[in-house]
Amino acid sequence: MKVLIVFNHPAPYKVNLFNELAKTFDLTVIFERNANSDRNKDFYNNKIQFKAIFLKSIKLGNENAFTLGVKNHLKKNKYDLIIMNGYRNIPELIAIKYLNKHHIPYCLYINGGIIKRNEPKWLKNYKTKYISSASWYMSPDERSNEYLTYYGADASKIKNYPYSTIYEKDIRTQPFSNDQKVSKREEYGLNFKNLFVSTGQLIKRKNYLELIGYWKNQPSENGLIIIGEGKQKEYLENYIKENNLSNVKLLGYKSKSEIFDIYSFCNAFIFPSLEDIYGHVVNEALSQGLPVISLDNVNSSLHLIENKKNGFVVSNINSKNFEDAINYVLSHDMFDEAIKIAKENTIEKMVKRHIEIFEEIK
Repeated sequence: MKVLIVFNHPAPYKVNLFNELAKTFDLTVIFERNANSDRNKDFYNNKIQFKAIFLKSIKLGNENAFTLGVKNHLKKNKYDLIIMNGYRNIPELIAIKYLNKHHIPYCLYINGGIIKRNEPKWLKNYKTKYISSASWYMSPDERSNEYLTYYGADASKIKNYPYSTIYEKDIRTQPFSNDQKVSKREEYGLNFKNLFVSTGQLIKRKNYLELIGYWKNQPSENGLIIIGEGKQKEYLENYIKENNLSNVKLLGYKSKSEIFDIYSFCNAFIFPSLEDIYGHVVNEALSQGLPVISLDNVNSSLHLIENKKNGFVVSNINSKNFEDAINYVLSHDMFDEAIKIAKENTIEKMVKRHIEIFEEIK
């Protein structure tokens, strides 16, 4: 089967998926950009093992671009299945218009979605126009399904898949003992009795300022480490210094293997994001046996977390529920339940489901 996927940039978690799919299908992937401008250059380190086309384009902002490359490719090439991973960027809009004009079926593939109920009417109409025109849909969770149907998708045409960035081999098999955790923390110079970790871009939407502000009232034995880079880094560093927060550390960018090594000696993962259409870091934390405390506008958390089993989903940081969640994860072992969910959401399972769906809708 000849399959075309149109995607924004070669994110490593997508490259892993495409590499696996190329073992079953004659796969071509068109990338609109070589990279997103807000990503660390070391983020793009995966070997591509499929037919990849990188378009020459005029870069617009962090993610968008202008190019007729997708449309021109569609004019010259025929495929059994066309997957459009998005509808917002200019190359995607142009391509979808071409597909609709020529009555060429395609599958709209989303990584997640959140309904904006207070958005302007014109914006809702715009989304409805492009979302409703697809022949099939691929979605990672129930809330994203609701997003699609809200904007006109036929619910009977939605196919769900497990969204994952981890292989089975990445999942931790045994937790560290307390002595092992203490030893590993000493290696990193993180000598706290309890240690909480978060990973994400240091941008306003990820809500790290509020989390750090909350940590001012945490005992000194409770450490918080944040992994990532972003526009707010200097601001957050200054805030930490001005408030003399010796129990908050910004560790900067780390590779996936380094991140997983750090997870191994932490007590829990905190995801304070105000909004995430999915949030694959949640499953990554679970894969290392960490309970996850997350805010409730994160699709992956709503999909993967069950309160008091493998973490907590709460409405806001400055709440008793958040405080109770922190105390609970420090006194209860959630390793097995975290691993159980992670095992159900691996790249292997994602690939298997993709193959099933492609065969169903070809």
